[in-house]
Formats: sequence, C-alpha cells, structure tokens
Amino acid sequence: MHIEKIEYGPEKVGFWPNAAFVLIIVLTLVAAGITGNLLWKIIISEPSVASTRAFIEVAGKMLAYLLFIIAAIIYLYVKGLLQDEHVTTLE
Repeated sequence: MHIEKIEYGPEKVGFWPNAAFVLIIVLTLVAAGITGNLLWKIIISEPSVASTRAFIEVAGKMLAYLLFIIAAIIYLYVKGLLQDEHVTTLE
C-alpha cells in the first residue's frame, strides 16, 4: 500500500471542541483522584483487610470507573479534538 496524499478536514472550532477539551481536563483530574484513592487504599490497608471480598469488590469497582473514564477521554479526544484526516492510497 502506498500513501498518495493525506488531506486534513476543516479545523474544529465552535462549542463542541471547547466542551470536549474542558471535559477531558475534568475527567483527567477525576481519573487521577480515583487512581490516587485506589493506591492509597492498597498501601494503607492491612493484609487481612485487603484480602477480604468487600475490599476486592471496592477495588474492582474503582478500576471499572477508571476504565470507563479513560474510554470517555479517548472518545472525546477522537470525536471532539482530533483533526479529521482523509488518506488517499494507491495499490
């Protein structure tokens, strides 16, 4: 495959890119908070408490929230901020 030309779409301006940028910043701060809270709980907890089912369920929920937030950040970046590209290829 040979890339002939890469064309860029119009620059993203308006409300949606600005909202996506703000949401990405907020979600990044939330993800950092959740990560810090999770690490703090893992470091501070006694081994007997950390091996209980309740602790593992809480840690699993926090990891699920973190995964969802990271997916939302990626979606907002791709849809809201990433420049559109159209690639022409020759074979």
